[in-house]
Parts: sequence; C-alpha cells; structure tokens
Amino acid sequence: MSGTDRSGPGGHHALPPLPPGLSAAASVAQFAAILAAYACRAAHAHGVRVWILTDGQPHPVVEEGRGLALSDGTLVARALDAGVLLTEGMLAALPFGCGALEFVGADPAGLHALVGAGPLLALAVEGVQAREARRGHGRIAETVEGLMRRLGGSLDLAEVLTVTAQSAALALGFRRAFVALFSELRDGGARTGEVFTHGFTQPFTGGIGVGPVTFETLVRRGEAIRFERGRDHESPLARGLRELSPETAVIAPLNARGQALGLLYVDTSEPVPATEDDARIVLALAEQAALAIDNARLYGIETRKRAAAEALREAGAALAGSLHLSETLQQVLERAATLFHADAAAVYETQPDGRSINIRSAVGLPSEYMLRVRAKVGVGVTGRAVAQGALVAARDLTAEDYGGSSRYARQLLANGTYPYRGVVSLPLRVGPTVFGALTLYWAAPLPLDSDDLALAGVFASQAGLAIENARLYEEEQLREREAGALLAVSRVLSDRADGGSGPVSDEALREAVREATLALHAGRGLLALFAGNEGRPPGSGPGTVNRCAAYNLHAPHPQELADLAAQLGRGPRPLTRKHTLPVAGSGLIVPLVGAQSDAGAPLGFLYFDDPGPDLPGARTLQFARSLADQVAQTLTRERLLAALEREEARYRQLAEGAHDLIISTDAQGRVEYANPAARTLLEPLTGPLTGANFLTLPTRDTQAALQAAWTAAQGNASGSRAEVRIGPYHLEVRLGSVDHGRGVLTVSRDLSELQTLADEIARRGQALEAATSRQSELRSFLTLFTQAQEEERRRISRELHDDTAQVLTATTRRVARLARDLSGEQKARADDILLDLNAAIDGVRRFARNLRPSVLDDLGLLPALEWLATQAATATRLEVSGAERRLSPATELTVFRLAQEALNNVDKHAQAHTAAIRVAFGEPGQGGGVRVVIRDDGRGFTPEQAHAQAQAGHLGLLGLRERVTLAGGTLAVQSAPGEGTTLTFTLPG
Repeated sequence: MSGTDRSGPGGHHALPPLPPGLSAAASVAQFAAILAAYACRAAHAHGVRVWILTDGQPHPVVEEGRGLALSDGTLVARALDAGVLLTEGMLAALPFGCGALEFVGADPAGLHALVGAGPLLALAVEGVQAREARRGHGRIAETVEGLMRRLGGSLDLAEVLTVTAQSAALALGFRRAFVALFSELRDGGARTGEVFTHGFTQPFTGGIGVGPVTFETLVRRGEAIRFERGRDHESPLARGLRELSPETAVIAPLNARGQALGLLYVDTSEPVPATEDDARIVLALAEQAALAIDNARLYGIETRKRAAAEALREAGAALAGSLHLSETLQQVLERAATLFHADAAAVYETQPDGRSINIRSAVGLPSEYMLRVRAKVGVGVTGRAVAQGALVAARDLTAEDYGGSSRYARQLLANGTYPYRGVVSLPLRVGPTVFGALTLYWAAPLPLDSDDLALAGVFASQAGLAIENARLYEEEQLREREAGALLAVSRVLSDRADGGSGPVSDEALREAVREATLALHAGRGLLALFAGNEGRPPGSGPGTVNRCAAYNLHAPHPQELADLAAQLGRGPRPLTRKHTLPVAGSGLIVPLVGAQSDAGAPLGFLYFDDPGPDLPGARTLQFARSLADQVAQTLTRERLLAALEREEARYRQLAEGAHDLIISTDAQGRVEYANPAARTLLEPLTGPLTGANFLTLPTRDTQAALQAAWTAAQGNASGSRAEVRIGPYHLEVRLGSVDHGRGVLTVSRDLSELQTLADEIARRGQALEAATSRQSELRSFLTLFTQAQEEERRRISRELHDDTAQVLTATTRRVARLARDLSGEQKARADDILLDLNAAIDGVRRFARNLRPSVLDDLGLLPALEWLATQAATATRLEVSGAERRLSPATELTVFRLAQEALNNVDKHAQAHTAAIRVAFGEPGQGGGVRVVIRDDGRGFTPEQAHAQAQAGHLGLLGLRERVTLAGGTLAVQSAPGEGTTLTFTLPG
C-alpha cells in the first residue's frame, strides 16, 4: 500500500527544533550524521538513512538504526522526482531539496512534523556544501566558519542580522557595520527598511536609499564595492555616504537563490585601504549570511503563517459560535483590532438606497465621528471598497488622494485634524453581493504588508459570512415574533367577536392595541376608527374619528385626533416630536385600509409613540403595516358581514316587490320560497306553492322543456331558460343554480305582458322615427334657407355696391361740379347736399359690407376677421395659431358669421372692456379642422340667465349653436357672473 502526503510548511504539526550543530557542520558527512540521529528520534523510527544528490543521482551517506535492508532506493528516487513525502509499507521518503531522508517504521505524526523542516534542511545542506567547497581558502574560510559558529543555526532574523554585522566588522578590523534588508525594489534603485547595526551610536530612521550606480553593481552584477575617501571623494557614492562620513567602506550584496535581499556595509573612520581580500571576505560573509538570513526569513514567514492560520481558525470558531448580531459584530471588531493591531475598527452597513453606508458598530472610534460620518458609495477608502467589492488600503491617508467618505471626514482632512493615517477597508460580502465593509484605522501609517492584507481579506470573508448568518438568524427570529404577534392580534379580535359575525367589542380593540404596542416595543398605542365611509367619493380622505381604543394612553382630544389623521399617507409614516401626541419624542402612524376600501378613505389608523427621539426604522414600519393589515381585515370582515345582511334584506325586499315570479326550490324541485307575485298569479291555479314540486306545475306538453332547462341549469353556471304554460299563462322561465347546486332559483315572466310592451315600444319607435325624419327635414330646410339667405345677402351687397353706390358716386361728382360754379348761399346749400350724399354712400357701402364683406371672398377668412375686429365697438384683437391656410368657402363663411354674431352680442350685452378672437388651425393631413375661441372680460351670465334671455326672444346663443350644428361642429359656452364669457367653436376642415 502506498500514499502521498502533500502537507507543507503550512500544515497542522509544530516544526520540531533543529539541532544547533546542524548548520555549523564542517562537512556533508557530519551534517548527515547529525541529521540522521535527529530525524530518527523526531520520527520515532526504527532506522533512518540520509541520501544526498551527487551529479544528479541520490547516494546514501549516513545510516542510523536498523531495518534499512528493506530499501532499494527506488522510493527515495520517486520522492525526489515528486518533491513530496511518499510512504510505502514501513518505508517513507521525505525529500529536502538536494537530498532525502529515508525512514523505516516511522511514526506518521513525526513524519508530518518533519515535513515543515524540509526547506530549512535544504538551506542547511547547501550551506555545508558551500563551506566544503571553500574550505582551505584561509582567512575567508575562517571568517565564514566563525560566522556560522556564532549563528549556531539560529532562526531568529534579528539575531542573524546583528551577528552578521558584528562578524563583518571584526573580520576586517573595522569599527562599524550594518545589515539592511530591501523593503522596496524599483527599476534602477531600491530602498531598505529596518537597519541592524554594529558600532553606530545613532539609530537609523527611514531606511537607506540605493542609487542606480550602486544598485547596478550590487544587485545586477552581484559584486562588492570598495570605497576610499581619498580616491572616491568625487563619486556619487561619496555623496550618498556623506552622512556616514567613512574613510574606508566595503559594501556587499545579500543574495539568496537569485533574490536580492539587501546589503552588508562595513566601514572605518581610519584611513585604512580596503583590499581585494577585504572585499572577498565581505562578499563571502554576505553570501553565507544571505543563506542564514533567507533561512530565518522563511522560518519567520512560516511561523507567521502558522500564527495567522491559528488566529484565523480561532477567530472563525469564535464568530461561528455566536448567532446574535450584536455579539457577532463585537467579536468581529475586537478580533480584527487585536489581530492587526489597529487603533480602531468599524463595520459599515450599506443602506437601502444603495448610495450610502453608515456605521453599524465600532470600537475605538470617537463618538462624534460615529455620529457624524455618513459615507457615500464610491467615495473615500470605505466607499471605494464597497463600490469595487475589493480591498482598498491607504498607507497614509493624510498624504494620499483618497479623500474622505463623508463631508465630516473631508473637513477633518482639510483642517489637518483627521485622527488616523493608515486605513484599510475590506468589503463584507455573501457571494457576489456586498452588504457592507470592515474598516480598520491606525494613528500611524499603515503597518501591514501584502501578507497581512491577504490575511485581512480572509478574515473579512469569515466576518462577512458570520455577520450574514447572524443577521439571517435574527431575521428568522424576528419573523417568528412578528408572526406570533399577528396571530395574537387576530385571535384577540376573532375571539371577541359575537359568534364571528358581530361587531368587535371595545375590550377586544383595547387588547389588540396592547398586543400591537408590545410587539413594536413602543411605549403607547392607539387605534382610531372613522365613521362609516359609505357614500364618500374615492380619494376624499378620512372621516371623523368616532371610536378609539388606547394602551398606556388617555383618550386624546378630538382636535388631537384630527391632527393625527391629517398626517395619514398611503402607508406607515414615522412622526417627529412635532407631530406626535404630547410627551412623546417620536412615533409612527399607519392607515387601516381594508381590501374593499379606497386607499384615500381608510377605515381608521394605528398610532404608536415612544419617549425617545429615534425614529422607527424601515423594518418597524413594515411590521406596523402588517399589523394594520391584520386589524383592517377583521374590521373589513365585520363591515362586509353587516353589508351582506343589509343586501340580503334589500334583495328580499326587491323580491317581495318584484312583478316577476320568483321561486326558489331545492335540488329536487320542491318549492322553498315564492314571492307575492308568484303566489298571486299561480296559487289560484295550483294551490299553495310552498312545498309543491315546481317541475309538475306546467302543463303536460311543456313539462319536458322545463325538465331539460332544469337539468341544464344544474350543470351550467350561466343558467338556462324555457317557455312553459301554467294554466292560461304563457311564462318565460329563467333558471340558475344557487348554493353550489343545492338549489335552483327561477324567475318567470308572463310573455303576454311582454308582448304588450313590445307593441308599445314598436309604436313609440315608429313615432320617434317619424320625428327624427321630420327633424332631419327641418335641418335640411334650415341649411337650404341659410344658403339662400347668404346668396341673397351676396346679391343685395353686390347690387348695392355696383349699382346704388355707383349712382350715388356719380351724383356726388355732378353736385361737386355744380357747387364749384355756384357762390354764396347757393354754394352752401350745394355743399350740404354733397355732405349728405357722401354720408349716404358710406352708409350704403357699410351696409353692403355687413351683408357680405368682399374681403371674405377676395382675401379669405383671416383678413375678414381682422376687418370684423376693427368694426366692433369693443376693443378686439385677433390671435392665430397653427399653420394658416384657406378653408372651404362654406366653413370660412360659417366662422365669419359666428364671429360676427358673437361680437355683436359682446357689444350689445357684455359691457366688456376688451375681447379676443383666437383661431387655431389643425393639421390638414390629420383631419384637423379649425377651432375658434371668442372671449370677453364682460359681466358674464349664468345658465338660468341665458335661458331667461332665450325665453324673452333673445336667441343669440341658440342661433349660434344651431348654425354650428348645421356645419357639423360643436359649441362650448363657459361663463360666470363677473368672469366674462368664452365661446369655443370647433368646425371640421
């Protein structure tokens, strides 16, 4: 049986401490012997063999224990190729870079623990191999060996860096040295982070910058740099080292596995030259130290990852253990602040509008900050994290252009008083939906690196899931409580009703208000019912409160109830202190709208308030709506039952007073009810109807038709009909199934009476047809008469203009010539005759124009209307809209006569100061005609006054209406005393 274990440094087993002499071994054989003894003990194995790759092939170096004869080396070769732990029976092979450990009978737990030591063992054997290769190089070898002895296999990065600096200074006999690791690499340069020194009296702050020349030599070419002030004082390096002021310095790169880690610097203030051997020693120290540094760095990373994984595991377990939202939020904030050493933390929640986010819970934030911050999505660190659904980090918010998420934060940043510099915001999501953000704050610049930010992202995922689970749990609990409250209200109202159909008692209403108030966690509650809304027009608003029930509240004054009713809307509304009852700080009001009532005329309203100033949230308003719906359903049911009783009484009254024969039977045809009309008509022939079988009452030849209709009615919701005879009566019977087929309702009518009515209808129809025909003839005659009248007016106008006016004009000229020949009194008399003739000519021409103005025929409607406006006694203006065009001659004549008659009426009766003629042309391609509006600002009139004028013989409006009707148009009259009159004529084109 064989298997593979891919556990790596991030596994669940603790890394066993390596023996101190392992890294200091003088040879590969010594290293293998120490490793074999250590691995045999750590894995509790029967035997261990150490294999080392030589020329690409594994060779056994050292054995420890027994049972190794079981191995032929194939398992080791497979493990080295796969790069993972392999097991086969009692054998196990664990590769570590350029070698492998082979176990016989090892404890699996021990093997899993040693998996994490693989990278360190690889580094150690590489170091031993490197030392072996350099052994015999004299001073360099001694220096390197001394460094390794001093390090003693330490995995403490700070210790490794400090010892490296000390060893480098002692090896060269220089006074000072430091080791600095790169924190930032960029094209053509780098910058270091924390610096570990030896011999320096002043601490380094802010790191060290590496210029492009030095970077090229150290990092790109991997060479050491020797500096001597006397020789290199003009160089860029001298300017860079001016603050350190060395006489001689040697700088070497720290590289491990092709990665630039940092630099090793050694200097002295004495004018001692730096030799090639010094450079080689520093370079050799740097090479060996880089392995140890990388070793310690990897160990620190692995240790940190294990600590982070353990912290995340603990945080996840703690978050999963709470289903209460407030506790979960507190756990998230405290764990986040502790895990990432933040000064403050806050959970933001996205608001329903989708545009803003508010702080839901926080630790460490100032109270004023929590109250005043109202962040916007897409703005600032938190707003961007929510909008992008990704982590957003600001190393130094005061120096970076992120802005503030809210106006308050932007003010603090502008004033330089923002309390935090480092800010990280992580979106809280469930699946693709972002519902908020976890934001961490530091007073100093952001101390987190990329690994920390990745860890923060994992923590935010756990936090989002835990918060959503707690929220769903609380939502479910809240739904259960709300459902229980709704059931309680329903039960209270139902139990208090008389047999389920009587009116709800005052006690039941008070109990229902109590249950609703407690369910909403309010201080006081009120139920107010309006007087019946029957007969009120839709949308007319509430009526007067005529019934109240209260909890923890005295009956309000009628004016207070009216003020509350004025706050009603279409749904629940929060109320500020200004609109609540006295003593309350906030409240809500919700209308009681039944299923059959208009939204503008509710049955009443529910009112709740609380001493505190906080307005109810959206969830509270939604639950209040549910409570109101429950109460409204019960009240509606009560009103519907009462209305049903009234309708039943009304229908019974209708049936009792109906002339039709109404008979109700059971499914077998036995008569259960007969109205007075049926009893009066049939009982003299059949005897008592109640209890008789209706199917046997018709004559024998019509019983079959009734039976067929009866059968059809029982299976047809729309009913059926039949014609039967009972005695001398010929009845039309309509049958319909009632009570789901348990009975039949029959309505019968004597067809002889219907025949009489039909004859009467036919007679009246003929009379109406004759009247309509006569009216049509009269309208045709009136049309012809009007046309003849217009033709006669045109003829008279033409004759007056062409004949009479011409004769008068000629006579005037003759008199004028005669007057020039006369003198004295005779000339004066001739001049008087001339004036009279001119006046006669003007009168004839004016009369001709009034009969038929030539401008209408020659120029068209609009010039004729302009002329008409100038002739009116009342100041009149003409307004035109639409595309001007010529209309048919008949239409233009009709419009002119209508305007003429209307302006005459204005001049005679309106006593107006101004009038206006507005002509609006419709689109000709869309069947548009013309609309003419004539308006004045006169005294106006009422319909009664117009009727009285018509009775007195003033038929102006009647004539206008009749003329419009003859032309196929319509007339609308709008007038009121003191508001003038508007006549609107609409005529086809």
